[in-house]
Amino acid sequence: MKLLVDTKQVYIAMAEKGFNGADLAREAGVTPTAVSNVLNGKRRGTTKVLGNICKALDLSVRDVLQVEE
Repeated sequence: MKLLVDTKQVYIAMAEKGFNGADLAREAGVTPTAVSNVLNGKRRGTTKVLGNICKALDLSVRDVLQVEE
């Protein structure tokens, strides 16, 4: 079992808030590189990074994680 970030949900929430990647990084208190890595699927990000991104987007971590069997 593998946990992946549902980037579609993140992009939808970003669009609803009018955020680009830099805006999200600033609001989440993380680096633009961390946001880019999560959005491009290169890394899930640490729990802190993912938590901060979700908080900035008014999402729960459960909203953006999906399980791959």
